[in-house]
Amino acid sequence: MSFSQSTGIKENTKTVKRKLTTSPRNQNWYVFYTAPRAEKKAKLELELRGYEVFLPMTKSTRIWKNRQKKLIDTVIFPSYIFVRTNERYLAEICRINKIATYIHCGGKPSKVAPECIEAIKCMLSLNQEISVGNEFIEGESVRIVEGPLAGYNGVLVQQKSKTKFGIHLKEINQVASIEICTSVLEKF
Repeated sequence: MSFSQSTGIKENTKTVKRKLTTSPRNQNWYVFYTAPRAEKKAKLELELRGYEVFLPMTKSTRIWKNRQKKLIDTVIFPSYIFVRTNERYLAEICRINKIATYIHCGGKPSKVAPECIEAIKCMLSLNQEISVGNEFIEGESVRIVEGPLAGYNGVLVQQKSKTKFGIHLKEINQVASIEICTSVLEKF
């Protein structure tokens, strides 16, 4: 092993340790915009560098031209990835291959509430279809009172005569919604 190779390995180990030892109370969830169809590669690269990453994905059936059906992993929010880190590492993350930029508003990085991330993770664990829209439909603010999503706040959305509970991610103007029974909801 040459001197430059061993130096590179030491630097990489040092970098990973630095990310992992950052105090969790100084960390927030930030949204990054990736290159088109590069979310999975960006996630892998970020994880290799020691970052906590969330890439919401669901299974969907795809029918190919030869009428063959295949179950594939589909990214719920195309070109977006969530990273839990300290604000001082945002520029460093943007230098990673396949990461275009971080989402910001008024010059400040957009933070996603940890409750929103947890709610989406919980929705994914229910193995139901999750629909995503880029238009926020005005509805009543509701809280789920029982079941696996109990305690989460969101918005009540009516779509095609179905009642859905949605989590609004203002930072990327997207709503993740899941079908739910109105008997487990209360007005917020």
